[in-house]
Amino acid sequence: MTKKLLLLFIIPVFLYACAPVKELKGNGLEKKYNDIHYGDKDRNVMDVYLPANRSAKTPFVILIHGGAWTMAGKEYVRDYQDSLLKNGIASASINHRYANNTDVHYPQMLDDVNTALNYCAEHAKEWNIRDKGFVMAGVSSGAHLALLYAYTTTKKINAIVEFCGPTNLADTTILNYAGKVGLMDVIQKMTGKTYKKGGTIDPEFAKSSPITQIKNIPVLIVHGTADPVVNFSQSQQLSDALTTQHIKHKLIPIKGAGHDLNLKDTLTRQLVYRQAINWMLQNGQ
Repeated sequence: MTKKLLLLFIIPVFLYACAPVKELKGNGLEKKYNDIHYGDKDRNVMDVYLPANRSAKTPFVILIHGGAWTMAGKEYVRDYQDSLLKNGIASASINHRYANNTDVHYPQMLDDVNTALNYCAEHAKEWNIRDKGFVMAGVSSGAHLALLYAYTTTKKINAIVEFCGPTNLADTTILNYAGKVGLMDVIQKMTGKTYKKGGTIDPEFAKSSPITQIKNIPVLIVHGTADPVVNFSQSQQLSDALTTQHIKHKLIPIKGAGHDLNLKDTLTRQLVYRQAINWMLQNGQ
């Protein structure tokens, strides 16, 4: 059960086209840059996709992969990034340092996200893109980081798109379930703190929860109602909190879907991608 759930965190069905990426030559044309080193850590690499006819008004997405904060990489959201490119949306799909038991927890992973965003902004003129007002997007643990970064940075974030991300890690129901199925280890690595059922919850669990950090940023939430890894209630809690604060958002429940959102189904994948792309185009400019 544990290994299976950890693998589900990666959401492998996003992986449809993983051929090496090459740059397309020519001024003003579509461009793809593979494995750009945006920082000085080994995992500070990203793929940047730039559509043709782009400008400073073109939405630019910082895309974060899933993998329980401790595995996988940008290749697992390649199909998602390809879809953004085909719809005229620029993006940087990033790798970040993996959480561990010693020196990498959520602040360090957020630092990687910030360094990647800064790198893109610094290359705005060279790439003919915007230098502010980015869109944050992520899948599973990447959705958690996308939300948390958007809510805690001082930089302007225009919109968020998140797929089945953990939002309230101070929820004892979620923590107790994680302990039962063997996922507590990765949550503890992410927070840098420990939790035992019935014990006191360290403040870092709440501090690392997007639901405690909400800002007025439009959010699209997509989640399977039968998710065995991140319970659907996590998205419902976030949606309810956003409603209470009168913040623009949309919750799309995928009925009966698990943590993979049933994206192997063509119609479901088209629905999910279309909703994400429309949200970015409407709110990311």
